[in-house]
Amino acid sequence: MAFLFNGISSDNYFVVEKIERDLLPPISHILTEIPNKNGAIHQGSKLGVREFNVTIRMREDSVEDLNTKIRTVASWLRQKEAKPFELVKEEGLYYMAYLSGDTKLTEIVTVGKGVLTFICPDPIAFNKVENLVPLLNEVNQLNIEGTAETFPTLKFTVKRDITFLSYIGEGEKDVVVLGKAVEEDTQTAKPKEELIFDDDMESLTGFGWSVGGTQVDGGVPTGTMIASNQTFTYSDIGTGDKWHGPAIKKGLSETLDDWKVECWLKFDATKDPKMIARAELYCLDVNGVVIAKFALKDMYRDTANTVVEFRAGDLNKGQYIIKSWGSKRGVYNDFWGLISLKQVGKAYECYVTKIVNGKHTTRMFKRYYDVKDQYHTNKLAQIQLHIAGTGTSPMPANDRINFDRLKVWKVNTLNEPEEVPIIARAGDVIEVNHYTKEILINGEPSKQILDPVSKLFPIQGDSAITIYPSDAVTADLSYKSRWE
Repeated sequence: MAFLFNGISSDNYFVVEKIERDLLPPISHILTEIPNKNGAIHQGSKLGVREFNVTIRMREDSVEDLNTKIRTVASWLRQKEAKPFELVKEEGLYYMAYLSGDTKLTEIVTVGKGVLTFICPDPIAFNKVENLVPLLNEVNQLNIEGTAETFPTLKFTVKRDITFLSYIGEGEKDVVVLGKAVEEDTQTAKPKEELIFDDDMESLTGFGWSVGGTQVDGGVPTGTMIASNQTFTYSDIGTGDKWHGPAIKKGLSETLDDWKVECWLKFDATKDPKMIARAELYCLDVNGVVIAKFALKDMYRDTANTVVEFRAGDLNKGQYIIKSWGSKRGVYNDFWGLISLKQVGKAYECYVTKIVNGKHTTRMFKRYYDVKDQYHTNKLAQIQLHIAGTGTSPMPANDRINFDRLKVWKVNTLNEPEEVPIIARAGDVIEVNHYTKEILINGEPSKQILDPVSKLFPIQGDSAITIYPSDAVTADLSYKSRWE
């Protein structure tokens, strides 16, 4: 008898003597009493929290070994988030569980005995295998495995620009609405953002990049930037006592009042804790004045610790919106992901995220309002990219610090309701997770497109999904069957 928690077997640490659980989690009934009437009206029932009580026994050769084993087990079991809990005898199923309650251990010399309690706030078991069902038609019949309802994920690959996408299930209120439909007689579709520059970093020639940016924060532009393996990186950073390294800049096809700049990049200074480096993107006006900057930096000589910076304005008079290593030191080490800055009128939106398997993780977002009109009045006209080190400190190899892609968007002000915003363009991928309630477009959280009338509904047994307009997307539904 054994169990797995967070992917690790209990057999590694102790003997499981007994596992106790209820046939079903606690059942509570929803009853409404009516005045002057006997009894109550039954309005449904719900399952409570499921518990597993596990009796364990540890035996070691010495008291010291037992103490070491106790600390190892404590580190394994103490988790801040729910982790998979599997019974070996229930192959293929798992619960999401926390260790809870008292963890008293009775110790007799080199033997320890106790009871561990695991609670499952979601009391229904998941199948470990995820089922994938292509939705090929407008109306799609489904046969869902399992004894309990499950919450699916729907993935749509967009075939043409859309302002609206909807799908419905079997229930009267089972409807999901994304965006708004266009009334042909009175409304037109218009993008909130228009892409005016997109560089996949394949070449420094032919895209208007000029070598030798004129100014960088606290240092000098030196050395050479090159295109390598569809990235922009350095071949050398020159020399200097302060920050020094190559800088290149590019003029945009038009100046922008409202804009968004996105940059995908690699930044990894973890190989040597003495490494000091930065990768920066400067937003410039027509005269080369810095109107904003965002960057990844590691400035610590004896430890790897990547810091994210966003700033409105220049080095001397600007306002730092974000200057942080995240929720804890090292969160943004070994970074591959996206940093983005958006400015619309007085409002700035800063966003940084690692990207893992196409999903945005370890995200940070912050808004700032230029209420004193100090920074937002100059128009965006140029972009400058900069990679640098400082002094003679070691520098990450150029395959560990590079720019992978750059996009610049013009942000439009729509005249609503006459102009209806386009929510997704051809090639975009929309994911709607009914279990976590996440709405993603190309991996980025986009819950703002979800209409409040929507219900992210479950499915069970013989069911159906109807998609409108079905010719605008290709669709897949994935789910894990659930078992009471």
